[in-house]
Amino acid sequence: MPDDRPRIRDVFPEPAESSKSLGFSLLDLDMTAWTTRVGFEGRPEFTNPAGYIQGGYLTAMMDDAIGMLATMKTGREKFPSTIDLHTSFLRPVKTGAVEVFARLRNIGRAVIFADAELYDNRGKEAARAIATLAINPRKAPAT
Repeated sequence: MPDDRPRIRDVFPEPAESSKSLGFSLLDLDMTAWTTRVGFEGRPEFTNPAGYIQGGYLTAMMDDAIGMLATMKTGREKFPSTIDLHTSFLRPVKTGAVEVFARLRNIGRAVIFADAELYDNRGKEAARAIATLAINPRKAPAT
């Protein structure tokens, strides 16, 4: 199996600030199958009035895992951005460890199709997402 650590350090040296706020932790990355497992922290400040993690945070976790994987695929020359994201919530998620499994399904010249599953701290599937990402030329950050 190839050593992908140099490419990871070059393309994705550390998580973005938004990723850090979700407790991003890379657990596994397969750059042959284009799959990843990412851990997140379901923090108390993410909960809704019922005490469960609010769906927007769960969606952000899946989008973050998909985006990181797509960024690894496109490298430093291009920038993938989510243009469509559909989320289905299967069960409420309590605070604690959250894990996302994401995969790139189809990689074209202009778009990437991907999906993800989110698992709660009991290992139960709690949400699914299907995403379309545009492959854009990398530009300087907005000011």
